[in-house]
Amino acid sequence: MSPLLLLLACTANPDGLTPGAGNTAPVYGGTFVYADEDDIRTLDPAIGYDEVSWTAMHLVFDQLIAYAPDTDGTEVRMVGGLAESWDVSEDGLVWTFRLRPGVTFHNGRELVADDVVYSWTRLFDPELASPGADFFGGISGSQAMLDGETDHLAGLVALDTRTVQVTLDAPDATFANAVAMVFGSVVPREEVEARGEQWAFSPVGTGPFELSEWQLGEKTVFVADEDHWEPGRPYLDEIVHLAGYPRTVQFLKLEAGELSQINRMSSPDYLWARQDERWGPLLQEVPSIDTYGEMMNTELPPFDDLAFRQGVAASIDREKLKKLRNGRYRPTISWVPPGLAAHVEWDELSADEQHAYRYQRHDPALAKQRLSESRYMQDGRYVGPPIVYWALSDEASLTTAQSVQQDLSLAGVPMTVKTTTFPAYLAAVGQPKTVQIAYTAWVMDYPDPRNFLEVIFSCDMRAEQNSQNTSFYCDDETERLLDAAAVEVDPDVRADLYERAQARIAEAAPVAIEYHSTSLSLVQPRVKGFRVHPIWTRDMREAWLDVPEGRPTRAGGAR
Repeated sequence: MSPLLLLLACTANPDGLTPGAGNTAPVYGGTFVYADEDDIRTLDPAIGYDEVSWTAMHLVFDQLIAYAPDTDGTEVRMVGGLAESWDVSEDGLVWTFRLRPGVTFHNGRELVADDVVYSWTRLFDPELASPGADFFGGISGSQAMLDGETDHLAGLVALDTRTVQVTLDAPDATFANAVAMVFGSVVPREEVEARGEQWAFSPVGTGPFELSEWQLGEKTVFVADEDHWEPGRPYLDEIVHLAGYPRTVQFLKLEAGELSQINRMSSPDYLWARQDERWGPLLQEVPSIDTYGEMMNTELPPFDDLAFRQGVAASIDREKLKKLRNGRYRPTISWVPPGLAAHVEWDELSADEQHAYRYQRHDPALAKQRLSESRYMQDGRYVGPPIVYWALSDEASLTTAQSVQQDLSLAGVPMTVKTTTFPAYLAAVGQPKTVQIAYTAWVMDYPDPRNFLEVIFSCDMRAEQNSQNTSFYCDDETERLLDAAAVEVDPDVRADLYERAQARIAEAAPVAIEYHSTSLSLVQPRVKGFRVHPIWTRDMREAWLDVPEGRPTRAGGAR
């Protein structure tokens, strides 16, 4: 056991509960410990694009615009981050950001406008292949950079040391959301260039915590930046991330007092905690803004057949999945989650509108009909190539995979399940003609239907590696609708365009749409100020530990 965990274990109560000192206002000090099944993949905000890495990068980096959760924690509003203000021209093409004075990087240098220009220009370095280029691609001159024709963005300039101006090729209602993503983080050029390949493992940002230690595959330690620009932040002295802990082990470690918080639980642990009089009040459950289902690769047999995909989608029993996961799933026909424009509910659609979504509901008779009309079924027998379903080696994914396997067997379609690690899964599903069908999900990057439809189903999102469009679906009319919605400024017209695009996607069935999930959080009693964040899921920036007031900090004295 590491010295840190040994210390926590020795100071915890025998039942694992670590009560607070009784403070009613935030106090400074303490170490917050959390764990994941996987390790942080990178701390370079230009290339990281997974939940584990984003949680860590959100500690180290700031963006010009930030998300502040509303009081109930289920919605967010946009507020100034590194930018104290911004405005947009009447035509929606020119965005002007004014930076806060006195913000410094962890190396002590003051942030200036040229740092923003460098950071966002870096996203378009062809050798970096940043996923962020897709979100910032509306900046004038971005395609020329991607094509290697220039080394600067024509639409991105520093007007002075504290003012950045961005010119877009077309209006973009989601540009502020892009700015608030991790990809919009501001980094110091001199540190990136000096550290080279080690930059991803030793970053320097302006965030409330800085990297102190990273033992790959084991733990990562972040310590408070006491010069952070937000007055009085952060409260915690240290945050420790532990890698390679399955969710069942995480729960045991929480019970033993060795973890501060967990956000994934096995079904037995969840049921036990929910009814336990000590742990139950510490359990948070909030609707997640996400969607889960099965990706079906439209370029690979048998899923290159429309009728077969539709039959598979209609074979899946969503209500059974809900029961298997203790009611934590919300069955759906809509890839766009509740709360966002273009979300649809079956009972609220007209009969004509329901026609496009009929395959996204459990209908065994319709499923058998469409499967029989495909070229891969003859006389009720499957005659196509062997079907291999890719699943992750965690309870949620395996439960879904086994349930789908049973549903397809009842429809006459045999399927085997292959389990793999998250990195191997990402690499495989992101390559063309590699994975036939797989467990899939999309958790919002920002609260807008564009993030759920364009990123996953646009023809432009197909790639030879790390493809976001993992079904490799491409439809000219869907593309036209998505392109029109991307530049539309009227919210009602925009919502209608996305609704029409989603209807086409639902009928084409490149995914079997199944459910929206629920986010969980279970904390130690002394953990305060922590709640499930709609964007970041885990957000320790506001968290504090109810420890004795005046606890010494890293600097050696009380704050």
